[in-house]
Order: sequence, then C-alpha cells, then structure tokens
Amino acid sequence: MKFGVCLPHRWNYASKNNISRIAIRAEELGYESIWVTDHIIVPETHVERGTTFYEALTTLSYVAGLTENILLGTAVLGVAPREPILLAKQVATIDALSEGRFILGVGTGWIEEELQNLNQSWAERGAILDESLDVLKKLWRTEGPVSFSGKFTEFSNMHFNPKPHNSMGPPIWIGGMKTPSLKRAAKVGDGWFPWAVSPDEIRQGVKKIDKYRREFGRSSPFSISCFMPANLESSGVKGYRGFFEERHYVLSGSVREVQTMLDDFSDAGLQHLALSFKDVRLFKEATIQEIEAQMEEFAKSIMPSNT
Repeated sequence: MKFGVCLPHRWNYASKNNISRIAIRAEELGYESIWVTDHIIVPETHVERGTTFYEALTTLSYVAGLTENILLGTAVLGVAPREPILLAKQVATIDALSEGRFILGVGTGWIEEELQNLNQSWAERGAILDESLDVLKKLWRTEGPVSFSGKFTEFSNMHFNPKPHNSMGPPIWIGGMKTPSLKRAAKVGDGWFPWAVSPDEIRQGVKKIDKYRREFGRSSPFSISCFMPANLESSGVKGYRGFFEERHYVLSGSVREVQTMLDDFSDAGLQHLALSFKDVRLFKEATIQEIEAQMEEFAKSIMPSNT
C-alpha cells in the first residue's frame, strides 16, 4: 500500500510556512503523495473549523516547486465552479512543470450554498462534472486545433498547449460513494477516491466498480484509494458523523491497532491511503507540531511494514 499526507492548507492551522514544512517533510519521510482538499468560499453555516482555505491548484503549484519526486493530488476538486478550459490549462501546466506528478481527484461538491454563490447549478453538478471531464480529455489528448460542442461548453478550432507531461493526461480519480459516482469512476476514471470509509465499504465499492467496468468494456489499470483522518493514539476517536449524518471512519489507535486496520483495508483492495493527521474537524486545537510528530511516527513504525 502507498501512503499520502494532507497538507495544512485549510482551517485553523493553514499558513505558508506550515504548508511548505509538511510538503518537504513528507517527501523526506518517503510518503508517495501530498494532497489538498477543496473549497472556494465557506458559507457561514460551515465555519466551525475556521474559514481559511488556500486554493487547491495554486497551493499545489507552490509545493511542486519545493519538492522533486512526491506526487501532488486533489482530494477532491469541486469541478462544477471551475470553467473547464481554464481548469484544463491549470492542471496541464502543473503536470507539465512537475514532470507528471499530478493526480486529479474530482467530485461534484457537497455544500449547496457554495455552488449557488458561485453561480453553479446544484441539480446539474453531476452533468457539469461529466462534461468537464470530456473537455479536459479532449484538450489534453488532441493535437492541433480542438473543437468541442456540449451543453455547458462549446469552442471551435482552438489550440491548447502545453499538454500534460503524459500523452493521456494525469490520472483522474473520482470521489464519492453513491451509485452515480461509482459508475462515473468505472466509465471515465482512472481510480476511485472515497472519503473516510470502512474496509467493508471499500470492498463493496470495488465489487460494484468492477461490475460496471465490465459493462463499459474497460480493462485499463485502475487505482483504489481513500482519504481518511488519522490519529495515532490508543484512545483515539474511531469515527464521526458527516454533515448529512453519514458515517465516516478514522484510522485511529496504537501502532498495532492501526496495522490491523491497514491489513483489513489491504484485503478489501485498497492500494493508496491519503492521511490527514489530527484532522481539524476532530481535533480543533491540534498544532502543526502534533501533526508532524504523528506523520513521522507513521512513517517510522507503520509504513515499512506496508510498502
């Protein structure tokens, strides 16, 4: 299994120094990837963890210049508020300049007020995501003048350069647990990237995605990944309820307990795990020193047995 680290680019402890500190240290410790989550504006109804949120793509462009080999990913990017041609350009630029280190995790978004205030349709966010992915792939993979005609985006005989580092573009991992997300992952994604789910949910999701992929006639390589809060304390919280009262899980406990959980995830088919140590949604008073200490302990005591 491969492991990643969420950067402190959001909420109470977000700062330039903390972002660069964790990005550089994660690479030194041998983590495969560093991640950012995504919100553009924060409604007043969702300020319990703070209001600071460094923008995802520009944050990754910053840390790309501070690192050399570690992968850079979004967990996950809300696509609907972003104009797809500009998004294609931003992602292609980061991927080209980082020499193919970008992973584009995408989703529909989950805060209705955020999309509404960014002049996007909540009801059509799934359709916007699907068409935007078509736009991205068309621009990334077509040489010479490019044309596209869809419901939300249309252009004709336009040139798009630079292309991403790899000819097919960066891998696209699809977030979400519901059937439309699983089908989207199977049909157009290079991976599945749910948030804080259990090994059994991974197992069931993999089973459904495999079925859908067969129906779509897809046999290309596919990544099974997850983003999860983590806390290396024997008495740590094991889970929490999301905004819609959905159950989320935490990689939590002693080194032995965490290892047992990782064994369960591996048996379920998980290949990549992105960790948010001392995630602020659960540990509002966590310091950057505590986050770094847990990141170091995980790298020392747990990673060598799992990579």
